[in-house]
Amino acid sequence: MTLYLKNANYLDAETLELRNTHLAIEQGPTGGLTFRDSTPSDSELSAQDRVVDCRGRLVTRSFACGHHHIYSTLARGMPAPPRIPADFLEVLEYIWWRVDKRLDRDMIEASALAAALHMAKHGVTFCVDHHSSPYAIEGSLETIARAFEKIGLGHLLCYEISCRDGQGSMKAGLSETDAYLSSGRKGHVGLHASFTVDDDLLEKSVELARKHGTGLHVHVAEASADQE
Repeated sequence: MTLYLKNANYLDAETLELRNTHLAIEQGPTGGLTFRDSTPSDSELSAQDRVVDCRGRLVTRSFACGHHHIYSTLARGMPAPPRIPADFLEVLEYIWWRVDKRLDRDMIEASALAAALHMAKHGVTFCVDHHSSPYAIEGSLETIARAFEKIGLGHLLCYEISCRDGQGSMKAGLSETDAYLSSGRKGHVGLHASFTVDDDLLEKSVELARKHGTGLHVHVAEASADQE
């Protein structure tokens, strides 16, 4: 399939050069973008080809989201916390650590679909996500991956492993990460932050990252609690 963008105002993301042109975008691993003097006539198009008239619109490279918590998509419109958080730690305790503990598989999928649609609408085609669902850990990363792929977003995922919910949750997070990466999926080994990760978990996470040839995705220095 080829997508033709005619009458496009193309902005080069590196040089910031603006030019009026026609573009052909080929799908697949060998695909790419080429400039054209014209677009094919209707008789020259295959049944799968598409032509979009971009007159008056700007066309440029898509964006990537370098850090996301897609489950937070479901927090829009939620009731206010029982008290106004006084600091970063209370924001976690009264908001996000209450949200993530209520997630189930259906809610994870719904949040991923909603987040992916929102990103796609705003020009984001790749997302690095840091997920947490302490009571629905197993299979959560694959659920997110499949939801993103329904929308057409690329992704690099990890599960947020920590000690804050006890040994069972911590071990489940390590197992979920190992299973996801062992399946051939690309991702990171996720950790929450220094104040919820002990030395033993850090060592296990580094070993897991080395096993799969990937890196760690961890929050650092977000507040004084994370630096003491």
